[in-house]
Amino acid sequence: MVQPEFDEGLVQRLADIADHLDGGDEVADAPLLEEFNKLAGADVPFSEFQGLYGAEDHVDYVRRLLTRTATDASPDLGREGLVEMFARVLADPGDDAYLEYVFTTVEKTFGDDQVSDLVFWPGEYFGDGNDQRELTPETMADAVLARHAQRKSR
Repeated sequence: MVQPEFDEGLVQRLADIADHLDGGDEVADAPLLEEFNKLAGADVPFSEFQGLYGAEDHVDYVRRLLTRTATDASPDLGREGLVEMFARVLADPGDDAYLEYVFTTVEKTFGDDQVSDLVFWPGEYFGDGNDQRELTPETMADAVLARHAQRKSR
């Protein structure tokens, strides 16, 4: 498992296009949308760009999209690998690129689309409202694996 790296020129071009599309004209900007999707290997609708800047920076949006597109499920990912990933997340929770990579990997591998809650709002993840607890990487890995096993048994 390796976090994807992106060509910075491509990231900047996509961010520039996203900036133009954000608040743009759907008909007049159709060629730009087509270029964006071709370069990003995505199929993002025009509507997704509207109001984007109010939610996040265009470069961050592009990096998140590219990470989601380039990251695949990791069938060999087990407890040890999850522990390593969560240890790095806890060591630097401000590394947005790595967070997106971890969240995408866990979601695609284990079907757990609430892993960000596990990291930042454990009370939401566990459904008990206790967001004050501090989880270890091992506890986080076990929670993901337990939820996955529970889903598979249904």
